[in-house]
Amino acid sequence: MTGSTVAGVRGEAPLPPVAFATESVLAWQRVVSSSFVPLVVDDLSDGRFAGTIRGRVIDGVFFSRLRVSPHEVHRTPALIDASERLFYKIMLLVDGRGELVQDARSATLVPGSVTVYDTARPYDLRFPDHVDAVVIMFPRDLIDPSPDHVRAITAISLGPEERLTRLVTPLLTELSSDFGALEGPVAARVVRTAVDLISALLSTAALAHTAEGDHEHLSLMLRIRQYITDNLGDADLNPDSIARAVYISTRHLHALFHEQGTTVSAWIREQRIDAIRRELADPLHANRSIADIATSWGYPDASHFSRTFRHQVGLSPSAFRRAARSDARRGEPRPAQGEATG
Repeated sequence: MTGSTVAGVRGEAPLPPVAFATESVLAWQRVVSSSFVPLVVDDLSDGRFAGTIRGRVIDGVFFSRLRVSPHEVHRTPALIDASERLFYKIMLLVDGRGELVQDARSATLVPGSVTVYDTARPYDLRFPDHVDAVVIMFPRDLIDPSPDHVRAITAISLGPEERLTRLVTPLLTELSSDFGALEGPVAARVVRTAVDLISALLSTAALAHTAEGDHEHLSLMLRIRQYITDNLGDADLNPDSIARAVYISTRHLHALFHEQGTTVSAWIREQRIDAIRRELADPLHANRSIADIATSWGYPDASHFSRTFRHQVGLSPSAFRRAARSDARRGEPRPAQGEATG
């Protein structure tokens, strides 16, 4: 098996939803490996295996609902080496019980609990009973906590007694059970809301489970990202102005983003283009010109914007908008970062 097929190039045409049922553990291994990332599945059902999966990817985020017989799942170093892209996965257990092991920690999974795991490192999942679970998989750069901060909370059960868990779980359950909310022009807004809630949940958990020094580091990074998000429309937004606003040196700012494998300018560009993609696809902005939308997100130079958009998305702004409108008329999701196969 090769790398995950969930996330592709931005601007690709959407693929059909995943809908699969089988009584073969080998067939189940194939479909979860193609829908998520390469995995090994071991049957614990005494020869009476059965599994079903329904899923849909919008904007690179895979929402899925799985109902499976007792089994184990293993993400091995060899499979990680074969993966083209790496993701975080959130699991919400609806029914059954299980255990997640990653980063020398073990989380007990019970109904209503949420846990996060990273496909960049080995993990094991064990379900001794029939399990009903919601699994959300998304690119690692969609959330605020850095990979180091997420590492501090992998395989930690965030139970239903936690306030944000109680807020997040109904939405994730609904989205992964009824894909009606993931259809048409509103899909991107719904997904963005879900990702923002997941990011808030993981940020809160990371703040609660990191050492004092790391706590301050994460708080600073969250404050920086919030400042950038609030000021994306300012064409003069740059590392120097951001550093001044959060009272650190520009050198320190660059170092913080370097730790996360990116640069300040690249992160600003990605956030701006993502916001512009959403507005180009949104029927509520259908009467606005592309130039007006671009300017409102910090791109007053039309030529520079067009080149940047094409490089990031793979389509010109006008071609992206036409494709989005065409899909909206057919009642399909807009062009996204990729879709699952399976």
